[in-house]
Parts: sequence; C-alpha cells; structure tokens
Amino acid sequence: MKNISRLPQTKTKLLNFYILNRYFTFILLFVLAVKSLYATEVHLLSEALPQQLTQNQSTAQQATKLSPLAVEANNYAVVTASALNVRSGPGTKHEILKILLKNTHLTNLNTTNDGWLNVRIPKGIKGWVAQKYVKFYQPAIITEFTNNLYSTAFKSSLEASILHYMKELYLQKQLKRVDKLSIVVQDLTTSALITSIRPRRTVKSASTIKVPILQAFMIQRFSGNIEDPLKFKTQIEEMIRFSSNSSTNTIIQVLGGTEKVQQLLNKTNIYNELKLFELIPEDGRTYRNKISAADLNHIFANIWWQRAIGPEFSLLNNQIASEEILDLLSLPGHAWLKDRIKAGTCFADNQVVNIWDKTGFVKGVNGNAGIVEIDTPHGKKAYTIVMFMERDDHDSISGDASKWFERMSVHMRKISEMTYAYFSLHYNSYNLCGRSLLSQYARRALASSTVSAPF
Repeated sequence: MKNISRLPQTKTKLLNFYILNRYFTFILLFVLAVKSLYATEVHLLSEALPQQLTQNQSTAQQATKLSPLAVEANNYAVVTASALNVRSGPGTKHEILKILLKNTHLTNLNTTNDGWLNVRIPKGIKGWVAQKYVKFYQPAIITEFTNNLYSTAFKSSLEASILHYMKELYLQKQLKRVDKLSIVVQDLTTSALITSIRPRRTVKSASTIKVPILQAFMIQRFSGNIEDPLKFKTQIEEMIRFSSNSSTNTIIQVLGGTEKVQQLLNKTNIYNELKLFELIPEDGRTYRNKISAADLNHIFANIWWQRAIGPEFSLLNNQIASEEILDLLSLPGHAWLKDRIKAGTCFADNQVVNIWDKTGFVKGVNGNAGIVEIDTPHGKKAYTIVMFMERDDHDSISGDASKWFERMSVHMRKISEMTYAYFSLHYNSYNLCGRSLLSQYARRALASSTVSAPF
C-alpha cells in the first residue's frame, strides 16, 4: 500500500521536474535570442517568417520553411564606379560583355590576374572586371527564431519594426492617433507575405483606384469589347502617368460608367473592399471611392506575375497586358509629383533599384502602391509595398492639408527605407540605407511584449 500511495507523488514530481526543465530551457533560448538582437552588428537581424495569413495554403507553407541564403566569405562584391565594363578576359584589350551600373552585385570567382578579377553576374554571365572598381563585403548573417520563441503577432522583423516605429510616433505626438497606417509588403520571389497591418481597412482610394480601372480597360480590350483601343492610348497614359482625372473619367465612360467598371472588377475575384461610386471631379476631391491595401497588393502582384487580366484569357494576352501596365507604371510623371516609395529616400539615387508605382492623395489619405526591384548577388528580386496613411474625418485637417500630406510622406518614406533594408539583408545585398533604422526598431519591438497589434 505504501508503494502504491507514493506512485502518484513520484509521477507528480517527475512531471514538475519536466515542466521546470522545459521552462528554464525556454528562458535560456529566449535570452540568447534577445541577446543576438542587441548585438552591435546590425546585420544580425532576425528574419523569421511565420506562417502567412494568405488564402493560398501552399504559399503559407513556403513562407514558414523559408531558410536563410547561404553566405560564403569573400565571395561577394559590389560595383563602386558609376559604370564598369565586364570583359571577356583580364585586360582592356578584351571584348566588353556587359556594362554594369554602380551598386550592381557580383560573385567573386576567387581568380585574379594583374589587378583584374574574375566574376560572375546573375544569369550565368562570367567575365573580368578591374578590381579597383569593386568593393568586397561580407553579407549579413540572417538568423531565425523558432516558432515557440517568435511572437505570432509579427510576420517578420520588418512588421515588428514598422509597428514599433508607429507606436513611438504616437507616443511622441509626432502623429495623431487618428492617422492610421495600412500596409502590405509581399516578396514576389517567394510569394511570402512579409508585412500585413490593417490590410483590409477600407480607405479613400484617391488616384490609386486608377490601376484597377486600367485593369478593367485591359479586360474589355482583350475581350474584344473596345473598338480601336489604340484610340484611347493618350488618355490611358495620362490617367496613369500624370494622374489626369479628366482622362480617367473618359476611360470610365468608355467602359460603360462606374457601375459597369465595378461589375468587371468584381468578376476578377481580386477585390474585396474596392468600391467605385463616382467619377473623379477635376479638383480631385473624391471621397466615396474606396479600396484597401490588400486589394491593391493583389492586383500589383498579379501584374508582376503576368496574370493581369485573369485565367480566362491566354497566357500570351496576360503577358501583353501585364507588360503594358508595367510600362505605364514606370513612366515619369510631373516633376512636382513625388512618390513616397523611392523619391526622397536614402536609396533614391540607386540606379539599379527599379520602381513601378501609382500614387494617390486627397485630403485625409496619402497612398502609394508599387513594386520595387533590387539588385542582389542572386539576381533581381522584387517586392510589393502598398501604403496608406488615412484620417477618416478629413475635415479635421486644417487648411489645404499640404502640411499633413508632407508629414505623412516623411513617415511613409522611412517605412519604405526599412522595407528596402529588409530585402537587401535577406538577399545578401550590400546596403547601408535603412539598415540602422530597421535594426533599431526591430530590437525594440522584439524585446517588447507590448507591441502585439496595430496601433
């Protein structure tokens, strides 16, 4: 009887020991993880990507399994000259294979010849460059948290950084709490959703809705429902390039009016929050048309993946439509109309960073949606970034809202810099822009238990 009565106590002690052992193991791992975040080297950022909240389960699984890229010492270099020739052999007498712009990444093949370096650039091109015009660098080391340690509130250290950045702006009264951020960032190489803060918040669309209107035009064009579509080439370009409201209204009328455009867009199954209620007045003050960051992200991703008009059309027609839309989104607009993704950022002068985007502004909302393509040692990598800063009650903004617009633009550009730094680090690129900002807010956010939801 004595042995029987002590058996449950023995089990209880073993269970308690097991629980305490797991608890202290967890604490030790947590301390080590936090310590690594506070390391002085800013390249020791955690880049874990927990399961993404997407409708595509395979995409979500891909995001959770994303592993750091291999890093080899002394294998990476970046061009420091404004332009650099890649030659077929070591010396100026050899044929020029390609001309590389400043900040282009190279892989060092560890062969030198009298000041010339044998390198490989993406797409398998091998050649020789003058060594004095390149800089060797050690890529950032990317570590990952386990699912047990990583807060499920964050999809990535980028999302954590943005949330903490916004928190501090509110606490320091640099922003009013009625000014809300909606943002979606997606890696277009892996499909992983990197940041998703208020993705389904319905916001005033301003001119960003012109991209879906362009999509509706392409659908009707490739359906054969528009006679002589080239006749509207000027209006289409003005709508996107110069954000012309009169040209936009012409296209809406050609498509049959706002209700018809809404019906066309509903059939794509891309949009949830998009509502086209009214034509855009000449002064641009449209407040009834609505969209969400998730809606815009979806169409931009589909354009990049050459699925602009949908699966009911051929691959060739999708490719043509997608490329034409990208061409329009890449055109320079008015000199005074600056985007909030690249212009004014610390990577604004980087010629190997490409952008396709559409801005939107009306009193109470400042928006920018686009695709950014960066150069990496592994080839070109692209991501979407869709941002809105909105105040529901636009009448509470005094004056013509130009000061409010400028203030929102400053913070949107800071967020864009952090995003640029995140992808540069993840893909082993040499980059200083935005890195310290990302590191600073990642460390603060991941060490804080209070940043668990959008502010």
